[in-house]
Amino acid sequence: MKIRTLSLACAMTAVMLSAGCTVVYRNSDACEQMTREKLAAKYPQELTISHTGAAIRGERVVVEGQFETPPKAASGVAASGVAAASATPAVVATGKKKKVYTATAAECTFSGSDLTAFRWLAPADLANPDDEASE
Repeated sequence: MKIRTLSLACAMTAVMLSAGCTVVYRNSDACEQMTREKLAAKYPQELTISHTGAAIRGERVVVEGQFETPPKAASGVAASGVAAASATPAVVATGKKKKVYTATAAECTFSGSDLTAFRWLAPADLANPDDEASE
């Protein structure tokens, strides 16, 4: 009888511990999905998730990733045609455009399995939207 009780107690403990762990995974998945949706509103490129970190009990989740952005044009214009011609052979010779990636990070805060807060950590234009509004 004692063996049966001990086995039942161990099984119940395992079930209770694994139930607590599933909240962490559900919150991580929910934060990944929210990050993808919020990013798609501003950038149409596909987000590649590189890391998802969750705190104890999944109350705070940080999602890190990157997406491809078009390369920015040079801000300075060459004064002479010779300088401009000498600056482009590397690009012309290879014929390939270098891919530029923008790092992203977002933080989600949960209360149980309910999302209570979402904020961007990177890139800067998403993390500090007030800066764009004031300019």
